[in-house]
Amino acid sequence: MSILKINKNNNEVKMTNNKKAVVFSDGKIKRFEKIVKQQTEEKKRELNRALDNKIDGIFDKKYSSFLKDIKVKKELDNLKKASKELDAFMSELNSKEQKLKDAVKNSALKVKSICERQSKVNDWSIYWGSYDNDFSDLNEKLKSVCRDEITKQLRKSTKEGQELDTIDNQVNNLLMTLSYPNLVADEVDLNKALEDGSSMLSIALNPNTLKRQQIEG
Repeated sequence: MSILKINKNNNEVKMTNNKKAVVFSDGKIKRFEKIVKQQTEEKKRELNRALDNKIDGIFDKKYSSFLKDIKVKKELDNLKKASKELDAFMSELNSKEQKLKDAVKNSALKVKSICERQSKVNDWSIYWGSYDNDFSDLNEKLKSVCRDEITKQLRKSTKEGQELDTIDNQVNNLLMTLSYPNLVADEVDLNKALEDGSSMLSIALNPNTLKRQQIEG
């Protein structure tokens, strides 16, 4: 019987019993390898499918035993339980969060609606929009409006408020007097009156005084 021997280093094939050696080139070897793989691929796929089916049939039992063998089953079961509890908690948390967001939004809309209506009634120059339904923003606006309303009330009912009104009236009278320079009255020193804080209603500038100041200027 003849025996085929292949020398992988020089790609030489020798036959015993004085047979003639056959030499394969690199190109021929690659083509041969390709043909062999093509012819065996389908069979290999069939065998792998059959093997996978057998594995599927025994996997659950084998996996349980495997986990026990490597002493990890107990901790893996604890992990599974904790993961389920976390998922349930997060689901409940997300649901609760959405409900609270909806409640905040609805409450904020009601607050804005009331404030806008009251602004028209009380002539408040406050803009209630452009908020992210935030309590702090709306609360600060309401505090500001409330302080203004308290200030108005105290201006009418307290000594400090009355003095403030007096000062405001004096300022207004000053501006009115200066806007009517041809009033006839006793001549006074305007600069002196301004220095000592005299009421500008007592200062009347006659035409001669104005005329003289314009010439001197």
